[in-house]
Amino acid sequence: KLKDKEPGTEKIYRPIPDGDFEVIPLGDDPSKGIKIGTGLPDLVRKQLETCLKGNAELFAWSAAEMPGIDPEVA
Repeated sequence: KLKDKEPGTEKIYRPIPDGDFEVIPLGDDPSKGIKIGTGLPDLVRKQLETCLKGNAELFAWSAAEMPGIDPEVA
């Protein structure tokens, strides 16, 4: 039961890339990159990279960049 757990002991599940991946940098800061699979066909990889870079401003890199969102959710 979730209500019986001690605060801070809940397991947080995060997606894990399956297989090999590469980091696509989104801008000048090398710490801001997105992992994509290396097994993608070239055309799909190029389209995805273009889409990610074209929408880089939509990504939040810290909780401070998400005003109004409960830190528990972030």
